[in-house]
Amino acid sequence: RRLPAPPTAKESKRISRPLPKIPRALACKQCGTCITSHNVLLPASSIPPNSRSFRGFAGKASLFTETYNVILAKPGVQLMVTGAHTMQEITCATCRSYIGWKIVRAHESSETWKEGYSLLELENLYLQPDLT
Repeated sequence: RRLPAPPTAKESKRISRPLPKIPRALACKQCGTCITSHNVLLPASSIPPNSRSFRGFAGKASLFTETYNVILAKPGVQLMVTGAHTMQEITCATCRSYIGWKIVRAHESSETWKEGYSLLELENLYLQPDLT
């Protein structure tokens, strides 16, 4: 059985449209690639009262539920102030600059609420202006 021939350029009715802008997008400071959005910032109600300020290697950091256009490194165990965590380093998929890390597993029972979230260093991101 033979497959039909692919459509020619003038037969194709497919229209390519740009993707909509992500509101309040945070982008890589090095190349401008969209990494996440303020809309997927972990809400304060999900964070225990004694864990409100996060710090990365470069300064302030925040927990996000989703990331885009990133590469995750192989998981490794890191000893942090709050105990041992299995984490994956997050880098920008476009320019490979360091962005933060994803918490795969928290070895302390009091820290398991962090599992699956991405801790992104705000020093490595910038807020893209909303185009309305």
